This record gives sequence, C-alpha cells and structure tokens, in this order.
Amino acid sequence: MSEVITLIKHRMNDLTKSESKIAQFVLENPSMVIKLTVNELANMCSISDATVIRFIRKLGFETFQEFKFSIAKEDLKNIEEEKELEIFQDDSPEDILRKITLSSLKTIENTSKITNLDDYLKLAHAIRSANKICIFGVGASGAIATFLQYKLTRSGYPAVAITDPHMQAILSANMNSKDLAIGISQSGSTRDTVDSLAIAKRHGALTAAITEHRNSPIAKYSSIIIEIFSSENPIKNSAGRSVLAQIFSIEILIGILQSLDYEKSIKYGEETAKAVIKKLY
Repeated sequence: MSEVITLIKHRMNDLTKSESKIAQFVLENPSMVIKLTVNELANMCSISDATVIRFIRKLGFETFQEFKFSIAKEDLKNIEEEKELEIFQDDSPEDILRKITLSSLKTIENTSKITNLDDYLKLAHAIRSANKICIFGVGASGAIATFLQYKLTRSGYPAVAITDPHMQAILSANMNSKDLAIGISQSGSTRDTVDSLAIAKRHGALTAAITEHRNSPIAKYSSIIIEIFSSENPIKNSAGRSVLAQIFSIEILIGILQSLDYEKSIKYGEETAKAVIKKLY
C-alpha cells in the first residue's frame, strides 16, 4: 500500500466534505493522530465515529489501529520537511534551488509509487493500433498535449494536439472506432477537455486520460486512466508540479512504446533527426 500521507493527498478530491475534514486534520497533525482513539479524532473534526471508519476503509485500511500504524511507520521528519518547501519572500536563491529540487524529486517519487504499468501498456497498445490520435488539453495541460504530440510523431505515430476548445469539439465529433482520444487534465474537471473526450467516446473512439484523480469527471469518459501525483495547490503553485508529473508519465509511456516497437522507433528517430537537422545553424 502507498504511504498513507501520500495516499490521502492523492484522494483529497474524491472525499466527501466530512471525510475531507479528517484528511486535512491528519495531514496537519500526523504525530497527534497516532495517539488518538476513533472517538477522539471524530470529536476533533466535529464528525461521527462512523465517518472516521468509512474514511479509513476508503483508504484501504481494515482497522483504525492499522491506519495509525501506517502513519507511525512513515518518516515524520520528511512530512514536516514537505511543509517547508513553500517559497517565501525572504528565501535566498540557494533556498529556492533546494526547495524546487526537493519538490521535483518528491513529485516524481510519488507519481512512481502510484504508477500502474498495466494502464501504460494498455495505452501503448491503443496508440500502436490507432489510425488517428487526438490529444486534448488546455492551459498548462495544453502545453503537455503538444509535448506528447511531439514525442509520438517523432516515434512515427499519427498524433495531433488540439488546445483550442472549438477545434477540440469539431475534431472529437469526427472521430470513429479506429481512433484514439487522449485527454490531459490534472484536476480531471477541465470542462473543454472532459466534453471533448465525451464527444469522442460517443462517436466510438477509444478514450484515455492523464489525470491526478481517478474518480474525476474525465474518468467517466475514459477507458484507460494514467494517474499522476502532484500534491499541488492550483492557486499557489501555477501547475509546476503537475506539469512535471505529466512529463514523467509521458516519458514512461514513450519508453514502453520504444521497447514494443524498437525497430520502428530507431527508424523514425533517425528520419526525423535528418529532417530537422537542417533547421540548425
């Protein structure tokens, strides 16, 4: 099982309002929680004992003792250090370098922990058999959609990234059962991306999503889900961690494709390199 703090952060958007109270309390007071009873934790959060039990079972724990033991096993020092990664006005360039480095490494490590390689293999095989691959994304996820298009076309796969909402709607409406639609959304709730994937699915296309939330709206229309982990505040962090997690997941996907289609990847890599070399001085 994933470390419980990591697991709670990853599931935050999937929790009820009452469960979110418990989650927030645990994240802010991990060392206190391991000393509490179910009733004490419930009183601290102004909820019922039954809600606490539902919460820990949603995370995969059978008993409250098992839940507390998992917290105790974690390195609480690392949990406290993570709180110190936020950048402040009086931070020196050296402080910022250290914080960004630690934050980036933690994002990659946490995404690796929740990675399901079976999902990556399913998406890789879908890419290999698709006549057309449409990648939908807006904002920061739109930039990642373009990056995925670049990586796929360099490897010989017929991919196009669409970041304009109107073009997303038009192209998704023209997809069929031989095509693959990939939606990229950290929150899983970006309306244009979700709607485009829904339209593509309705027209018979196979659909996939790269998102942080398996139970988000985009997942409803996705046959394949690639999960990332960024633990990012969308107000404060400007999508930095989620972009890194998305790039990391794409590199895994491309690596699997290169392994499955090794000769093809070599051939197209050489051909595309020849095509762009003339663009250099």
